[in-house]
Amino acid sequence: MKDLLLGALIGAGAALAATSLATCKKSTIPPEKALKSVKEAVKHSYAVKGSWIHMKTDSIKKFDVPFTVYSGGLTCEKAGRLEQMDFVVDANTGTIVELQKQ
Repeated sequence: MKDLLLGALIGAGAALAATSLATCKKSTIPPEKALKSVKEAVKHSYAVKGSWIHMKTDSIKKFDVPFTVYSGGLTCEKAGRLEQMDFVVDANTGTIVELQKQ
C-alpha cells in the first residue's frame, strides 16, 4: 500500500513539474496581433494603406541576441507619396525589431 501511494505521489509530482515547464515556455502571439502592433506603432508617422505578414516565425540574431520573429511589409502614405516598408517584429511581444524603407 505504501509503495502504491508513493508511486502515485511521484507520478503526480512529475505531472505537475511537466505542466509547470510547459506553461513557463514563451508562446508566440498570433501573426495578426503582431501586424496590428506594428500598424499601431507607425500610425503617428505614416498613414498605412496596406499590409502583409508571414504567418510562420523565423529565428534571427540581432546584436547577438536571438529573436523569434515575424516579417512583413507595409504600404504607407507620407506627404502624398506611397512608400514600401519592410518590418521584423518580435513574435513573443509584438515589439518592432527592424523597420526600413525599401
